[in-house]
Amino acid sequence: MNKENKNVFDPIKSKNINDDIKTRAAFWDAYSKNFISISYAKSTKSYLRGEIYLCNKFLTNKKNSGKILKIDLWNEAHHTEILKYIHKNYGKVFGIDISPHVIKKANERLKKNKISVKTIVGDVRKMPFRNNTFDFIYTMGTIEHLPKPINAMKEISRVLKKGGRAVIGVPNRWEWFGKSIALDIFAYFGIKEDGYEHSYSWSQLEKELNLSNLKLICKEGPYFMPWPIRAADWYLTQNIPSLCFLFYPFIYMTDFLSKFRFFRKNGSLLAAVVEKK
Repeated sequence: MNKENKNVFDPIKSKNINDDIKTRAAFWDAYSKNFISISYAKSTKSYLRGEIYLCNKFLTNKKNSGKILKIDLWNEAHHTEILKYIHKNYGKVFGIDISPHVIKKANERLKKNKISVKTIVGDVRKMPFRNNTFDFIYTMGTIEHLPKPINAMKEISRVLKKGGRAVIGVPNRWEWFGKSIALDIFAYFGIKEDGYEHSYSWSQLEKELNLSNLKLICKEGPYFMPWPIRAADWYLTQNIPSLCFLFYPFIYMTDFLSKFRFFRKNGSLLAAVVEKK
């Protein structure tokens, strides 16, 4: 994205929500249409293993029943395709995304894999669901793109049943390798195409979750991978896939470190396991 376009769409700038929804949907439509899938990147497989672990450990019951809502279907369209691996854990699966194109792309992949998901175009700050609808909710790397992520947290709380569980993932402000600073620089120069994003410390995240009537029950993370390794694998997958092998040793090393919760919860993404009060 060039700098002129970046100035048109500032994802964390507050606007009238109805106008913002239209602008945001148009942006993600365009971004999705031009995005080269990274679902086969080795670092994506590492990320996927972490997502499967989080869902299997915290968002299931013994009967493999209940309703789950997946917020943001970018993964199903272009990334980890997490629902392909966890959908059998639930009686009904729902998905919501602001982008019609992302929904279309996700539906194509879901249909190809014979996975039944009720997908809906909508905004996470204003979801078309009744109060206390879902037993489980999963979102990773989504709400940080909003002007006020706490509004999404409150909406998640509204549609989650009392005692229901959710995993909410956001960027780690204190990622050890300076990811949040690097991304701000990339966004400023228009290199990071989806613009600026919020990042959180664990204390700030817990505070906003509490204000949203969500109790933090476990500090987790999907994986531990320094952002330069992830960024390099992402770039090579999209542009020079024959050279991806150069970073495999580093990815194998981070896969080992990801086995330990201490590293996961201090990685690039904080995964808050919460329960509605």
